[in-house]
Amino acid sequence: MHRADRDRKSGRGRPGFTLAEVLVCSVILALVFVAMLAALGQESVIVQSGEDVTVATFLAEEIRDMALRMPFQDVLNLNGAVYNPAVLSTGAAQCRPEFAQVVSVVPVNAEDLSATVSAANATAAHLVVMVRARGNQVLIQDYYVLDVSGVRYAQQ
Repeated sequence: MHRADRDRKSGRGRPGFTLAEVLVCSVILALVFVAMLAALGQESVIVQSGEDVTVATFLAEEIRDMALRMPFQDVLNLNGAVYNPAVLSTGAAQCRPEFAQVVSVVPVNAEDLSATVSAANATAAHLVVMVRARGNQVLIQDYYVLDVSGVRYAQQ
């Protein structure tokens, strides 16, 4: 028997893949595809979360800026204020209706910011702004506002 006839009968020399090789390759490709889909889904969640934190930080700073423009007594009156939709420091509504700002204010002593005092004796205020997006808490930011109305500035 010639060698070419022997190779033909044994199956050697024929081009192509066996069924087992095709199945193994199919399983590997399916696993890679599923992993990529899972990664893409997780990426969009992370991007949305990052955007929410960025917008929430901006909105918390808008409340701080609003408080810094007010007379000190008006800052104390912000306690319990809820802005839904969120507002800018000018009082204008922010163009993202899914965000809300919740404000709490605690009157404190400027010489000891941990000492809570009555509103009449307050020389500072602990301002806490919680920002919510789509009903979920995204950020809590703390600020202190000082009553500088009685402070004399040195003239130069």
